[in-house]
Amino acid sequence: MSNALAVPTVTAALTTLVQTAVERLDITPGPVVAPGPLDGSGDNARVGVHLYRVSRNPTVSLADLPTRSSAGHLRQKPRAALDLHYLFTFRGNSEWEVQQLLARTAAALHGVPVLTAVLLAEALTDHPEIDGNDLAEADEPVRVTSEALSTDELTRLWALYPPGSFTVTLAVVAGPVLVDADGDPGAVLPVRTLLAGAAPFARPRLDGAAGPEGRGAPVRAASPMPDVHLHGHALAAREGETSEVLVDGVPASGVTIVDDTHLVLTAPALSPGLRRLAVRRSGPPTDPALSTTRLAQVSAPVVVMVVPTLGTVSATTSAGSRPGLRTGTVTAAVIPPVAPGDRVRLLLDATTPGSAVSLAVPADLDAGDPPAAQVDFEVKDAPAGPYRVTLEVDGARSLPPLDSNGLYVLPVVTL
Repeated sequence: MSNALAVPTVTAALTTLVQTAVERLDITPGPVVAPGPLDGSGDNARVGVHLYRVSRNPTVSLADLPTRSSAGHLRQKPRAALDLHYLFTFRGNSEWEVQQLLARTAAALHGVPVLTAVLLAEALTDHPEIDGNDLAEADEPVRVTSEALSTDELTRLWALYPPGSFTVTLAVVAGPVLVDADGDPGAVLPVRTLLAGAAPFARPRLDGAAGPEGRGAPVRAASPMPDVHLHGHALAAREGETSEVLVDGVPASGVTIVDDTHLVLTAPALSPGLRRLAVRRSGPPTDPALSTTRLAQVSAPVVVMVVPTLGTVSATTSAGSRPGLRTGTVTAAVIPPVAPGDRVRLLLDATTPGSAVSLAVPADLDAGDPPAAQVDFEVKDAPAGPYRVTLEVDGARSLPPLDSNGLYVLPVVTL
């Protein structure tokens, strides 16, 4: 575990390590090692410690998963695993001092590749700002390794600073640095017995779903709803198994098994919109004495579009605020009944030749009202004339009925 002081503690430890190493050089006045920008300068010989990039440690980060149960409860304290990328810069009164500082720093970082508890204690003495850190108690020690930067990468970094401020640079990576997030997980009981076994189990495959108008066609809402036929492979339950149809993840009632490739969902409670259907077969547990969890396989889902049905439409209007405009109420019968939480609109498209008038009228539903099979839509100052009517519920739009020749019969209302 490590708190938020872990990152500055690593910087402080590297600063202390390099400061101790360069103080042995015969440079007067003594070199100063301090965090700062790449172009940092001063009167003394100076080593700059610059944290310029942070990345995710790809290995240790995988040990953090999963942190929550399937119900979303915290099971393990989330922990970020970071790699800290540093640049060390060297400045002196002469080129000889710069190269001595570089050599001593490189040797110190190579000789102490791990931030030990002793080094962290020395860093706390030199830098009281990190008091309260618990990096020494982390599960993983912080390792320091050299990093090779290309000329292009160094050029891009130094391009952010004034020309002429460039100096020789040494790159290292310190990690993993583990930083705990907030939140305390609840107590999790350990696993007492492990069960390993195998059983043949053919996963169900769902190829498609079809309503009265065939596979791929929308299912028109009716009262009662029409049957939906599911076709695929390995859909029927074997001995000791159960087979069920999931509608948007919830088991549905009224399932009839025709054969292993055909199920019928009788009068399903399907609301308008895109509905995801899947078949789940589950068998008995491998060892009921250890676990009552049934072995289950779920097919890939298929999507069925359920569209609302528009019944009788009538309009009661009077003259609007200007000649040629009408104000009043359009009443429509709807299937299925709609409730205040539904997004219901009536779409009116003018059928008068040369007219481009289109209206979208929301339903006048009062909160707390029961589901209604007849809905009023208020129109105000709409151009007079005939309109083709479409019902929209939660984004799904009704389709016109078909005549005996299979042609659409457009519902029209006159304002």
